[in-house]
Amino acid sequence: MIGRRPTQVDVAKLAGVSRQTVSLVSLDDPRVSPASRAAVLDAMRELGYRPNVAARALAARRTGFVGIAMSELVNPFHGELLEMIRRHCETQGLVPFIVPVDQDPADEKVAVGRFMQMNVDALILISPLLDGDELDRIGRQVPTVVVTRNLGPATVDLVHTDDVLGARLVAGQLLDAGYRPLIYLGVDRPVTGDSSRARIRGYRRACEEAGIDTRVEMVRPGKLEPVISRVVERYGRGFGLCCHNDLIALASVGHLAAHGLEPGSDAGVAGFDNTTISGYPGVSLTSVDQGTRTMARRVIELVAERLAGRTEGVDVVLPPRLVVRSSTTH
Repeated sequence: MIGRRPTQVDVAKLAGVSRQTVSLVSLDDPRVSPASRAAVLDAMRELGYRPNVAARALAARRTGFVGIAMSELVNPFHGELLEMIRRHCETQGLVPFIVPVDQDPADEKVAVGRFMQMNVDALILISPLLDGDELDRIGRQVPTVVVTRNLGPATVDLVHTDDVLGARLVAGQLLDAGYRPLIYLGVDRPVTGDSSRARIRGYRRACEEAGIDTRVEMVRPGKLEPVISRVVERYGRGFGLCCHNDLIALASVGHLAAHGLEPGSDAGVAGFDNTTISGYPGVSLTSVDQGTRTMARRVIELVAERLAGRTEGVDVVLPPRLVVRSSTTH
């Protein structure tokens, strides 16, 4: 047995049954007698035999596999959401396959194609850049849930927060606290329904309601320093930074510290996602909670509903909740 995996033939010999009986036990077939089943299971444990998942899936005409494609693994929100989705997959007997992708629709298409080749039962696409036509094509082939995207074809399900309201809440809090000017640090994701554009709209509405000018800077976490330096040089202190997500907000805090500025007392800084790190002592970042736990649960519930036969699309919009911490209080 050294150097090779045990086979069904090995299990059958040790259990004193036919190979077909071993196969039936692997498939949980009820026609196997209790005595034979016990003998086969004992032999499997002794030999360390693992049933072939692919063969079992072929016989059952369902794999139990769920393909998950997502970008920005460095984003703590994506990591936390992914872990919660994984846990809910286990409760439904689903096996998640996770593929990190670049922020590039072509890379996403490659990942989806590979999942299709694996015959996954469902797809979960987190913040995809694929256009509506491509999502429609995918949704017609396999049950698909699109996460943190505000618009999509009826062939897919959507789970997201109200990004416009969330951005209005956080921008309004910064303005109410007296920070001026209020600068939005966003990302450029040119796709219909993406959260990036919705949050900018929410920020602009809050500023319009307060009667102040808007200023939007498109940034990346690794290239924030020039932007922060220009802001500090021009405004000194008292300004506010309304950030697209916690990742950008946390990077901004670091660059402000390099200029001798403290969040809250010298400049207001707020994020979006309410990731775990935002609540750590010493960080205390004001942020918008998207309801990540509920989001993950609803994603898998929608997958299960699709697998049970539902065909019409569902759009789940979760209410945002503002969590105020010391980064936006003087």
